[in-house]
Order: sequence, then C-alpha cells, then structure tokens
Amino acid sequence: MKFQTSEYLKPYVLPITVSFRQLPKYRYRLHPLRALKLGLALSVIIIFSSLLFLSSDGPPEPEISILQSTHTFIHSAYYYPSSKSLGKNAIAMVTTMNKRTVSNITNLKINLIGTNKTDKWMQQATLTTEHGLHTRCDYSLVTAHANLLEDMEKLEIESDGVLVEVPVKRPKYSAPKPVVFCIAPQFAAEQWQTFLVQLHVSKRYGAHLQLYVVSMVESYFNLLKEHEKLGLVSIEPWLTIKFSTTDEPYLEPNRNVELRNQAAAHTDCILMYKEAVSFIGVLDMDDILIPTNANSYYEEFEREYAGSWEISALHYDKFDYKTIKTSVLDSKKTLNISSMIKNSKRLKTKDEGKSFFRPERLNSTWSHYSLNSDDRPIYLTKKQRKPIYRKMKYIYNNGIFHLKHMVFVNSSNVREGVIPINPGDNITELISERHLKEIDEDFLSTISQPEFTSLTSSLPKDDFYTNIVFQCYNQSFYHIRDAGLLSAESTCVNAFDCELSQREAMPCTHSDATYHSGPPMFPITFHWASDAFFSDEIGCYQ
Repeated sequence: MKFQTSEYLKPYVLPITVSFRQLPKYRYRLHPLRALKLGLALSVIIIFSSLLFLSSDGPPEPEISILQSTHTFIHSAYYYPSSKSLGKNAIAMVTTMNKRTVSNITNLKINLIGTNKTDKWMQQATLTTEHGLHTRCDYSLVTAHANLLEDMEKLEIESDGVLVEVPVKRPKYSAPKPVVFCIAPQFAAEQWQTFLVQLHVSKRYGAHLQLYVVSMVESYFNLLKEHEKLGLVSIEPWLTIKFSTTDEPYLEPNRNVELRNQAAAHTDCILMYKEAVSFIGVLDMDDILIPTNANSYYEEFEREYAGSWEISALHYDKFDYKTIKTSVLDSKKTLNISSMIKNSKRLKTKDEGKSFFRPERLNSTWSHYSLNSDDRPIYLTKKQRKPIYRKMKYIYNNGIFHLKHMVFVNSSNVREGVIPINPGDNITELISERHLKEIDEDFLSTISQPEFTSLTSSLPKDDFYTNIVFQCYNQSFYHIRDAGLLSAESTCVNAFDCELSQREAMPCTHSDATYHSGPPMFPITFHWASDAFFSDEIGCYQ
C-alpha cells in the first residue's frame, strides 16, 4: 500500500498546540536523543491512527462530479456482428451530447444492454469526442462503443435501474465504389451547378457520394433523386435535433453545437460504410479533389499510404477559386465542366483542409479531420510490447479545388480558357485534357436523358439563399476568423439564428421524422427519431 502525504490526513488529524509555559517542571531533564526517539514514536502513532480512517487500498479516487441533468440526441446506433476495427458484436452510437453534463464527458459511465433470443448482456460503453472539453459549444459529437453479444435483437441504455430501448441498424457491407465521399449536411441548398461538378468529377475518379440533406430547393432535390435512381449518389435526411418531451428547461442544442454538428454526420457516414469501402473522405459539396498522376482516387490514396501502418489519414490543403456557372441545365446551352474549370481563377485565400482515410483506422471524425486519432498508443498484435503512434500525413503535391465563388455568365460569351496549375506543386496541370473530355461526355450524356431535361425550367436561375447564408456566416464568425480573432474557447461557430426568408416561387424539401423521448434518467435523458422522411411542408430552414 502506498501512503501519500498529509493532504488525505488533514480531515482526520486534529491540530495539537502546546504552550511550553504550561508544562510542569520536572526534576530530571529528558536526554536530547531520547526526546528525538519519543517524537518519532508519537509521529508514527498519529499517522497510523489516522490511517484507520482510510481504505486499505489508499486514498479514494475522486468521483466524477455531476454538474447538471441534461439531454442527449441519438443520431444513429449501428450493430456490427463483425468489424475490422470495432471487433465482434460491436455497438457504435452517434450522439449529440451536452459535454458539460460532467467535468469530463468521456469519463461518464453509460451502461449498454444487448439482448438476443436467449441471453442479456450489459457492458459499460467507451465514450469519445472530437471536440475539446473546454471549447465554447456546449453540445458536441460523442460516440459510444461497446461489445455485447451475438445475434443481438435489442439495445437498451440503463441508468439507476431505468431502461430505454434504442433503435439499431446494420452498417453497409457493400458499396458501389471502393471510395465514398461523405458530404456535409446541406441546408437551404440551391447551387445545383456545384453538385454536378462534384458528382461527375467524383464519378470519373471512382468515388460514391453520400449526401446528408437538411433542406434544399425542391427542384434541386428532384435533381438529386434522379441521380440516386442511377446509383450515383445516396441521400440521407439530416435531422434538426428535437427533444419531444422534457420535464425541465434545457439548453437548445441546435443553437449550441458547431455548424449543425457536421462532425456527427461525417461520423455516421464512417460507421455506415467502414466495413464496405477502402477509403472515406469528408468534404463539403464545393470541395473538388482531382488525383495527381493517378487514374483514380483509390490509386492515389494507396500510393500515399504506401502500406504504412503509422498513417492515420491523408490531409489535403484547400485552395480557394473563383469560377463561372450557368443558369440553364440544357445539353445544348449549358456550360460544360471543362468551361467551369478552365475559367477558374485562384484566389489569395486558403481554407481548412480535408482528410481521406482508411475507415478501419478511424471510428469518428471532426469536420476536417479526426482530433481523436493521432498520438494514441496502438497495439497491432498481442505480442507487441511497444505501441505505434499514428500521425496524419500532409499531402504537399496536390490540393482541393475549392469552388468558393461561382458567378453567373451567359454561356454563349464564355472563352475557352486554360487548365489551371495544380495548387499543390504549382507545376503540373490540375487535370488532364483527356480526363476533362471524359467528364464532359459523361455529364452531357446524363443531362440529355428525358428525366433531366424535364427539370430544366424549374431549377434556380439565381442565388437567393446562398447570399443570405453567406452574409449571416460573415456576421456570425467569418469576420472574426479573417481578423485572426476566432477561438474555439470563446466562440461557438454556429449560425442557427440566420433568418432565411422563404421564397414562395421556390418551394423547399426538408428532412423530418417521428421524434421520441425516453423516460427521465439521471444524469442524461435520451432522445431519438425514427422513420425519417422528406417533407414539402416545412420550408428552407435549418
């Protein structure tokens, strides 16, 4: 037993004060050596008497201090009979949780119970977050992992004997392409031109698009659905967080989470596809990646990983460009993708980069890269004595072609232009003429189909919501960022209060669902949604 000093003894040892004037006068003086021995003996007696009040295992560990009773929204819970990185019979749950529930949210104890036809098994979940504990946003992505039992049919969360059942779904075990790009949730979306560039470039280089939609102009949404029918994209509703029943006031989550919690959507995408694909990328719709000296994303990513176990992710810088777009979707009148790329102009600004990674190496991510994966000890075999520490690899010979500004032009007045230089190495061309020609041919062939030509007249021909959102973002945080004053500790980057005027001539599609609340639990009451769908009755809100 290790004994640690007086801090633990202070509550139990009474202070002893002796005035030498009060001591009786003795005939014989005590020898100095005997006085020292007596003092030591008394000290030992006091110390061991005090230890009687303490546990034989040493001073008790400080408990997790409960700060408040709060609410958590469960976005998804996946059950893996077998997973390359999560193990057998694994549960991975994506939540938006008030991280100020306790002093350190990752130390919170949450019990998960799995049930099959014959057995029931309880396991304490491991919690992780992609956000700092001291950042300004009160709500954060928190993932929960546990390994339960085979053929699990029911998942429950337990706290102080109170149970709540949570719906579970299976991840994908196959995908159309070996690479999937997880696109950040779209809201008040209207720039269909950006989507078409992203779609056809990604298709040419072998990536499938997973789209999350909060709200979108209806005609643009119909354009997405037609591409979904062709198997080129997958679309998921991304739900506004709602607590259908609460017994006490609570902090509004959508207003106190970073940018609609893009991190939760990206993490859901990782967990959905992690067993099905070789690589995953997290992107915004206007982030266009073109491989350098490679015929596909798969080829470039494999080349950059080079078989290393020590790389957590590949990180590409994001270079801002201004380019042109058309207001007409017509195979005879529209701008082709070559014109958009060849008439682009690089701006002086750069933005935070994006990452691409092997999904078995990450179980969660932030909006741009994982803050939770690097510098952690990893053991690849049971015999391994020294861990490895993974690091993100920065790619310097390539970069993301970011369509930051797109301006309308008359397609008949557009010059041919030239292919821009790769912003990474500043030497090679951004894309080859042959690849551009292949992309154009595929683009024009697709929009020539009858189901696409019928949408031409209804698509937005100007920017309405885009201008409102940009102005709101600028007022909320862009001007702070550009002045170098943006700090995660002082500012929660959020624009939920943006006032979006509704455009009656342009109806919108919005995600919705049936919302549920579990019984009151301490310290967290859990909420979730089921039967998600798209509605035309809500409008273009966040």
